[in-house]
Amino acid sequence: MPALSAPGPALSITGMKRQIAALALVALVAAACSSGSAAKPPASSSSTANTGGTSTSSGGSTSTTQQAHASTLSWSACQSRFQCATLQVPISYSDPSGGQIPISVIELVATGQHPIGDIVFNPGGPGESGVQFLEQAWNTFPASLRSQFTLVSFDPRGVGASDGLQCLTPAQIRTYLGITPVPTTKAQLARVVAATKAFVADCERNKPTSFIASMSTANDARDMDRLRAALGEPKLTYYGYSYGTYLGTVYAEMFPSKVRAMVLDGAVDPALGNDVLDRQQALGFEVDLHDFLVWCAAHTSCSNGLPAAPEAAFEQLMGRFEKGLVVQASLPAALGGQEPVDYGVALLGVLTALYSSNTWPILGTALTDAFKGDGTYLAALAYSYAGQNQDGSFGNILSADTATACLDRPAPTAIAEYEALASQLAKVAPHFGGTEAWSTLTCAYWPTPPQAKPAPANAPGAPPILVVGSTNDPATPYQWAKALASQLPHAVLLTRTGAGHTAYQFSSCIRSWADRYLATLATPPAGTVCSSD
Repeated sequence: MPALSAPGPALSITGMKRQIAALALVALVAAACSSGSAAKPPASSSSTANTGGTSTSSGGSTSTTQQAHASTLSWSACQSRFQCATLQVPISYSDPSGGQIPISVIELVATGQHPIGDIVFNPGGPGESGVQFLEQAWNTFPASLRSQFTLVSFDPRGVGASDGLQCLTPAQIRTYLGITPVPTTKAQLARVVAATKAFVADCERNKPTSFIASMSTANDARDMDRLRAALGEPKLTYYGYSYGTYLGTVYAEMFPSKVRAMVLDGAVDPALGNDVLDRQQALGFEVDLHDFLVWCAAHTSCSNGLPAAPEAAFEQLMGRFEKGLVVQASLPAALGGQEPVDYGVALLGVLTALYSSNTWPILGTALTDAFKGDGTYLAALAYSYAGQNQDGSFGNILSADTATACLDRPAPTAIAEYEALASQLAKVAPHFGGTEAWSTLTCAYWPTPPQAKPAPANAPGAPPILVVGSTNDPATPYQWAKALASQLPHAVLLTRTGAGHTAYQFSSCIRSWADRYLATLATPPAGTVCSSD
């Protein structure tokens, strides 16, 4: 996967948790500053998400008892309505006696009297915290789904509370994000290389090489099978977003007979090498940027504050940033206080807002403010992408994403290769091609070699899997979903028309088909297309 690893806004296959966190963090900043044709979904009570919440703090005494009997995990109440536990897994599956990693697990117990079982979620990344995801997103899932299933997620090894790999301090992360994303001079390149090597050295100081070498998706899949067994589930029911679709694919390849149902939303094509993957993702963001600028031109609330038509204004502003413009962000003290916003932070702020059309209005405000010398919203968006929490701390997605990405596929090792790819991609994706090309530079200095290589999915014996793709998804382009569906045996492709990364939270039609499949194992008819809400 492209890693959030090189200095600047390196593109990443992300997921739902980061989108939710971005909205929450920008809302906090706003508060501080102010003080095919659509298919008909199946009849289902879950076709519209109920965000009111029906769980009690105990999650329901009957369901809790059933869960305790089925599971070998030791659960305890946490965060009001959840249950939490720790699963011990070996650092090395080839040497189980060589130490263990505590995997942090969270569940929201089903509210129904006779639940079907557990759904395990992975929100993406790599490096997203599944624990934080469920804490933040539980009430975006329909009440009917929460009645039928216990919702479960976990922090993968080296992520969050699962002995997280943390390579930089919050202040260092903010500085790191500001380094030029596309070095074009010898001085810029020297600074990028030095910062990259310093990042790697800090990672090596934080964890032993043997631990870092264990943070592969294959080991995450092994851990997830241990989790399935510990939950008392004979087969896995799974929902993976974005990079989580790659984890699901690897699990299906390794444990095809252990899959009950699997939804892969915002699919990754495992057959793509870095150069093709970089090109297609950069093009996806270029298309989404164009769509945003068209939207902005049609909405005076976005366009009136700009000094020119949105497209021209955007080019003017980013051109100034490229030439060295620095504006000031006035963040709450806990989030960094007064921070400089340069080209790296500005471009990353734009990128973050493109993941969802829900954040397009925020991007419009951010651009308007930047013209006035205020980079507050751009900084808030950029820092949320890198995992900043509302207390100013950072999650460790920057570090964990890098570790897993560098293990999962080979990356170029010579600076000349990065320069050549950046030149190629900039011609077809002028805003995001260069930063995409440099995004895996950290892997050139990573202490452990890659352990896998690109290959089509191969999961003979797996049951029908539901692959979900969105036609204007910038981070995981629609063609990736089509490719993955064609590679997996008996897979069915479910399509959402519209912008935004992943589909479930954007379409009641998608929710209905996915929820029906999870409950009954009945897949949608081939060629089903859903509109966005």
